[in-house]
Amino acid sequence: MDDRFARQLNLPGFGPEAQELLQTTRVLIVGCGGLGCPSAMYLVRAGLIHLGLIDEDQVSETNLHRQVLFNESDIGRSKVDCAKERLVASYSRAQIRTYNQRLNGQNWESILSEYDVVLDCTDNFGSRYLINDACVYLNKPVVYGAANQYEGQVAVFNSNGSGQLRDLFPEIPKPGVIQNCEIAGVLGVVTGLVGQMMALETIKLITGVGEVMTNKLWLFDALNSRSHVMTYKAGVANAVKPTANGAPTAFTWNDTEDIAARYLVDVRTHQERTEMDKGGLHVPLSDLSAHLAALRNKPVVFYCKTGKRALQAAEMLQESGVDQVAYIDDVLG
Repeated sequence: MDDRFARQLNLPGFGPEAQELLQTTRVLIVGCGGLGCPSAMYLVRAGLIHLGLIDEDQVSETNLHRQVLFNESDIGRSKVDCAKERLVASYSRAQIRTYNQRLNGQNWESILSEYDVVLDCTDNFGSRYLINDACVYLNKPVVYGAANQYEGQVAVFNSNGSGQLRDLFPEIPKPGVIQNCEIAGVLGVVTGLVGQMMALETIKLITGVGEVMTNKLWLFDALNSRSHVMTYKAGVANAVKPTANGAPTAFTWNDTEDIAARYLVDVRTHQERTEMDKGGLHVPLSDLSAHLAALRNKPVVFYCKTGKRALQAAEMLQESGVDQVAYIDDVLG
């Protein structure tokens, strides 16, 4: 056993057996952002060897205040490629498999089937519910984390018969009810704390050391430095198999002919629209549900500031029964 792990091998109840489990378990991190970066970093430094990283994004300047695996020189590069470089540099035995794509209704089974534990480090509700439903269907544990503004939360789902995300939050929140960090903001330290807690729960889950946070939700408020754990009733929700619908089509602003052939819909806020008007129908994401019926028979392409809310809008329209939906996955500038 490597000398580098001597400090944790000396821990009561840990020892070589726990270390061996870390080195043989296969873990997948979905999302290499503010949560995924610290989770991956601490897991690999703890001795995890088999790690998968899935994320379709490139590093941007706005990522750097919280996504601790990336530097200024990485801007414009694939997140999974940069993360792999840093993780292998920290532990040369690490075997990192990368997926430069988005987890969706078509690829979830082939990707998730390869792993023993899944970390949900995503930042949107569609992905969170897809991961939950897929892991319940495949009977794989999920370590869940979320951060927004000054608050964070962590839970472990679907472990040894424990509850799932839908037991705690039965339905996907309507757009606008909870703002994502692109709009609401987030303190980088909070994402770091949540990511570290996710790594801790993963280590406990793999090794059997300590009490795993099943049927519980850890909540943290950075403004008053308080945390508490709430319990919830397991077994309330039924398993939901993810659909195999194709992902919405992604364009960039350079795809001018494709965009011109579609009905452009801006899902930004009224303030953002005032600051920069790119044209098209203006329907803020928070109001979109009331307009879905009117958009169902149009070749729609959604846009926002960075593409994240546009994707949410496209997924909402898709869930209403529309097959061919598009969005602009690009920064508005």
